[in-house]
Amino acid sequence: MRCAGIPALAAACVLSASGAAADLMIELKDYATMPITGAVNGPGNSAGLLARINFLREEPGGGRNRLFVNDLNGPLYILDKGSRQTKTYLNLNGRGEQTGIFHRLAIDNLLASGFISFEFDPDYAHNGKFYTIHFEDPSLPASSLPDNRSFPRLNTSGYTVTPAIHTFGKTEREAVLIEWTDTEPANSTFEGTARELMRVEYSGGIHPMGDLAFNPAARPGDPDWRVMYIATGDGGNGEQISSVRDNPQRLDMLVGKILRIVPDLKEHTGRSSVSDNGRYRIPNDNPFTSKSGARKEIWAYGLRNPHRLTWDGDRLLAIVIGLRNWEMVDIVHKGANYGYSLREGPQQLNADNTLTSVPANDVIPIRIDATKTDGTVHPSYPVIAYDHSQAGGGAIANGFVYRGKAIPALRGKFLFGDITTGKVWWADMKDMIAADDGDPRTMAEIHAVKISWNDHIYERMAPINEVAYHARGGKAEHLPGAERVPGGRSDVRFGIDAAGELYVMTKSDGVIREVVGASLR
Repeated sequence: MRCAGIPALAAACVLSASGAAADLMIELKDYATMPITGAVNGPGNSAGLLARINFLREEPGGGRNRLFVNDLNGPLYILDKGSRQTKTYLNLNGRGEQTGIFHRLAIDNLLASGFISFEFDPDYAHNGKFYTIHFEDPSLPASSLPDNRSFPRLNTSGYTVTPAIHTFGKTEREAVLIEWTDTEPANSTFEGTARELMRVEYSGGIHPMGDLAFNPAARPGDPDWRVMYIATGDGGNGEQISSVRDNPQRLDMLVGKILRIVPDLKEHTGRSSVSDNGRYRIPNDNPFTSKSGARKEIWAYGLRNPHRLTWDGDRLLAIVIGLRNWEMVDIVHKGANYGYSLREGPQQLNADNTLTSVPANDVIPIRIDATKTDGTVHPSYPVIAYDHSQAGGGAIANGFVYRGKAIPALRGKFLFGDITTGKVWWADMKDMIAADDGDPRTMAEIHAVKISWNDHIYERMAPINEVAYHARGGKAEHLPGAERVPGGRSDVRFGIDAAGELYVMTKSDGVIREVVGASLR
């Protein structure tokens, strides 16, 4: 362990298992170009992003060799790994003249709204179930019921809308979690039913319900088998100088949390209870099931925008976009409070959104609702935190701990990036585990990654994206956001397939690239 001066944090202790780290370079190769859902004529549509591709997941079981990719603008594509061709499997965008399923889909430029995320049930090969999250605008003069005119094999006859779970403040959006059951999953178009599980009010248009995940280490019969973890952003509440600021801390609210539920009412019946809306079950071993006034769905809380979840073995990581200064990765623990809106990264966040050192008596109240508290708790802290001025980034992208076999140089490394700048870093998972010690000063060391593409080496993704953006007909001189990010905004995300191999997706050019090699120098 070494201690290093980090801006705004005196005597931060940065863990490094091997001392000075060798430089890492990854090699990228173009994999697939996704359909353009934005506009090529500059920032007017989706802020100039050609395709707002957000998640990539491989279809489990069945051996069909297919990736699924969603676009925030509505589509869910099947991407054939052999031909690299796409086919629209579903389209959630039914707004205005769009021909998709939901007429209230909320789509906002450069925000994680629209069709946000999807995930397959661990038993998908047998039951055909998968899950989606989308954002709706309840003020639109349209129904929340699905429209199957363009997807006639979607049986909507039994679909009903659930009562929205209340969030304190004026409702601007609703996050909707849906279970889909495909009765013919081998096909390339959906046919089956949909069932709404949960609808959550959001008193803001940002930081939505961002991701969902199942424990990949769980097996049939285990307590965590087919148990869903859901990352809910705070809707922007925690940065407000008003009474909604406490929402991420309040245990009677679902926003700013990690939730844990059982989607299937027939699963874990002996160790769970049915939710208030009757659509899912809540495990009895969730941490707040016996605390009066608290939502039983909560697994962990005090988070701003945990827009991505990823597992490494039986460890759950949350990738959290910060407010003033810090971008974070948390190891998620049962019942833990990650401090927001009273902490950001390794510092105290004050009521006026200034940052100061953590107090010597580092405790915060356990807040039940607007007026009631129940003791205090020591906040939990991130295992990775980079500040905007030091790292030259402003919004952390997702990442994965590499456990694949094709690239030995990456094994055990957590590879992640910055959405805006397109920079990529790595940290050793061993360092991240060691940094999970409750001390706000301790964090894993991160190392910059160089990028090799088409026989050139780059410090970040933007120059690569700009070439593809113009090749695909992009009319703007530079990538979107060039007035704020020198060289423009890449809007980068990472994906992983069933073999654990990595992909880099960028919205600015709508291209998916695979990581085909890496070397330490």
